[in-house]
Amino acid sequence: MRPLSLTIFLLAASATAQVPVTVTGVPTVTDGDTLQIRGVKVRLHGVDAPESSQNCIRGGQVYGCGREAAFALANLVQNKNVTCTRKDTDRYGRMVGVCKVGTTEINRWLVEQGWALPYLEYGGGVYRDAEARAKAAKRGLYAGTFQNPWDYRKNPQNPATAGTPRTAAPAPAPASSVHYKNCAAARAAGAAPVRVGQPGYGTHLDRDRDGVGCE
Repeated sequence: MRPLSLTIFLLAASATAQVPVTVTGVPTVTDGDTLQIRGVKVRLHGVDAPESSQNCIRGGQVYGCGREAAFALANLVQNKNVTCTRKDTDRYGRMVGVCKVGTTEINRWLVEQGWALPYLEYGGGVYRDAEARAKAAKRGLYAGTFQNPWDYRKNPQNPATAGTPRTAAPAPAPASSVHYKNCAAARAAGAAPVRVGQPGYGTHLDRDRDGVGCE
């Protein structure tokens, strides 16, 4: 019998072999950090944008920051040739790459405009300088408050996302049925902090009205 570790290695090597080293074409945008070019799905290396279903706070109002991040990316690449170079292949079989439109590196541009964060766990440290500039100028997400995309994905009560698959989790109760009497109840359920747009959020949990309850 073939050892399990060898089987996993061979599967990973096979997936990598099926993903091209580079791909060029006019892309379609899946979400703020995912493109598709000529049938090849590309997850942008080292950055993490808000999920397509994710909401944030700006000027005291809730807005679809995931949609705005995707629109910003779509506007940048609209009707233009994009070239992506593979850095890795992820567990979903997608190319993980650095992409350029003309002379502009898309990964870095998204961070500089505040529509994506450096994904430090996956090589995003090279974009810390771009992040600092976005913060200083209060661009994109930094114009208000937001939840890190990786934390958003961890909550199974949040809607599924278009770009990054999530491991299966029990179906959440409808939002209308989720209610926390107080922060103690929210913490006991493992839901704290509770943000605007998430099931169970209520102004009675958010004393300073910053969109984040039970901080």
